[in-house]
Amino acid sequence: MKLYLFSFFLFLYTCSVGKESPNFLWLVCEDQSLFFSMYGDSSANTPNISQLAKDGIIYQNCYTPSPVCAPSRSSLITGMYPTTLGTQHMRAYKESKEGNKINSHNSLPYYSAKPKKPVRFFTEDLRAKGYYCTNNSKEDYNMMTSPLAWDESSEKAHWRNRQNNQPFFSVFNFNVTHESNIWKNETNYSAEELENVQIPNFFPENSKIKSDFKTNYKNIEKLDKQIGIIINQLKEDDLYENTIIFFFSDHGGPFPRYKRSIYETGLRVPMIAKWINDKNRGNNYQLVSFVDFAPTLLNAANLLREFPFEGISFFKKDNRSYVYAASDRFDENTDIRRSIRDSKFKLIYNGDTSSPVYKSVRYRKQMQTMHVLDSLEKNRELNNFFLNWFSKRKNSFELYDVSKDYYELNNLVSNTKYNQIYESLKHQLFKWINESDYGNMSEPVMLDSMFSHSMSVPKLNIPELINLDEGYLIKSNNLFASVGWRNKKEKVWKIYTEGELIQPKNDFEVLIFRPGYEVFVKTFKK
Repeated sequence: MKLYLFSFFLFLYTCSVGKESPNFLWLVCEDQSLFFSMYGDSSANTPNISQLAKDGIIYQNCYTPSPVCAPSRSSLITGMYPTTLGTQHMRAYKESKEGNKINSHNSLPYYSAKPKKPVRFFTEDLRAKGYYCTNNSKEDYNMMTSPLAWDESSEKAHWRNRQNNQPFFSVFNFNVTHESNIWKNETNYSAEELENVQIPNFFPENSKIKSDFKTNYKNIEKLDKQIGIIINQLKEDDLYENTIIFFFSDHGGPFPRYKRSIYETGLRVPMIAKWINDKNRGNNYQLVSFVDFAPTLLNAANLLREFPFEGISFFKKDNRSYVYAASDRFDENTDIRRSIRDSKFKLIYNGDTSSPVYKSVRYRKQMQTMHVLDSLEKNRELNNFFLNWFSKRKNSFELYDVSKDYYELNNLVSNTKYNQIYESLKHQLFKWINESDYGNMSEPVMLDSMFSHSMSVPKLNIPELINLDEGYLIKSNNLFASVGWRNKKEKVWKIYTEGELIQPKNDFEVLIFRPGYEVFVKTFKK
């Protein structure tokens, strides 16, 4: 009888924890800068995103540490900088069962980065505490995804697949605003339709460029409808009030000098957060980086973990003085650039001054805007701004007052009035660069540091299984590694926590994962 009473009260306790724990929802769009009404641009009609902004806080200074998707997403899932992970080079990892293949972009093998510091996908921490974690469906972390990261990662992944009252973290990725959908949705707009399209003043006044911007705004309106569907599902399930929602883009907009650019247009992204039991509304001007998202969620869930983040929580806090970013290889082009921004000024360091800011990215050349710029450059008809963009050399440093100069058109680095600001930011920037494990290395040198010349992926140690009367203990025998297990024929891995006694139903499998190492999986007989 006592056992039944204990089980009953344990069940009640588990349900109450589920109800009290906040849920989390990320709505992640692709390739968008501040093209939304809450940032002063009303070109697209976005009633659902606008309502979310009214219910939450609009972060005016949210930054990605990389202006392209896979390195950026690696920071979101780990709370670490790409230059620490070794994921800063775009399109370095390609999942393959046939071993290493040569990457045509750089003539090096594809690889999954091997960080020096302890790294864990933060969703493992949530899952270990009973959260149901889903991703729908893009991952693209520029490294192997931890098999323990998600309960479900697919186009069908949804919080609705969880157990009753189980707290959840769900991610929905929206491809409709991706760069490629500019040329895929290319439309011949009438002159009247383009008449009121506003483009940044550094772009040439050109109908094809206006057409691309018009298409982007149309894509944003499609995005808003898709987001509305997810939010309505949350409300239908009576979960809206108890769910912390983030809406943001993975990096800046889809145009030249936006995506892949270390300027504000490539790094600064729209970000709205709807918190729980928070009456604050409107604009927030504190600095926020993507490396802060993971520690913020764990902080809001009141969870601790032993692996440190490089990011810092912004849940009811404002402790960040600087945001940092890096750009390295984009497909077939490499350009080492680093940046630091404080509340007002931004400093850019150009590691290679003998090449243009412009990079001839084949993928981007499918866009009309790029056709126009290439044609103007060929005919020597560029305006002063794009003359500088295409210039064969660039300055070692660029300094901008981004509080006034969003498009970074007025380089202040040679103005002695700003010497103290320049020297202070330079000191902090190089301190960050020197502290990163791979930020000072070329890609070939980095790979040699990770894997040696053979490019052989290291193996993990065999774990020890301790058989007790009540069940089994698993001893990892590996530093900084995650451990999982599942009954044979089950699809989803369970997170194993140190000292846990597992009671498999039948034969079972044990998994050990550490980024950059060969995944260990072994079947054990019960």
